[in-house]
Amino acid sequence: MQKRSSESRKIALSGVFGSLAAVLMLMGGILPLATYVAPALAGILIVPVAIEFGIKTGYVLYAAIGLLSLFVVPDKEMSLIFVFFLGFYPLLKASIERMRSRAAQWAVKLAVFNTCIVGMYGIILFLFPIGAVVEEFESMGIPFTGLLLLMGNVTFVIYDVAVARIIGLYCARFRARLMKMH
Repeated sequence: MQKRSSESRKIALSGVFGSLAAVLMLMGGILPLATYVAPALAGILIVPVAIEFGIKTGYVLYAAIGLLSLFVVPDKEMSLIFVFFLGFYPLLKASIERMRSRAAQWAVKLAVFNTCIVGMYGIILFLFPIGAVVEEFESMGIPFTGLLLLMGNVTFVIYDVAVARIIGLYCARFRARLMKMH
């Protein structure tokens, strides 16, 4: 009976975090800046599920939210940002940080970021064009697009540090309280 109750609590907790992430993705279309903020926050909400129930469960939740957002969220660019990077990166981060060398960690992190972002925008611009995004990139020109990618890298470094601190805060302050409630 006790084991079954514990499993039910785990499922309920995963559902709560997954639902919050899905709602964030749905509400992301309200503000223009939310195109990046909503997927970033939704990805972070998957981390407690991965910590408590395993990385596989975290990736399953990521896939479910990603598929749901692709079908339901009106802002397809935002959905693709979640699917191509911000949804899974907080889960991948732990694996990358097992590397001994900090320089190697950052090289891998930046390579993953740039590969995912360039690949995603390549798909958006050339394979399945999203009109508004194509128009934005056409009006910017190549030098400004390069500057935008550079600024994206700086923002990614800040995001990576923030994710680490949020995970630390969760483990230090909220984890025990959350597990006690459930």
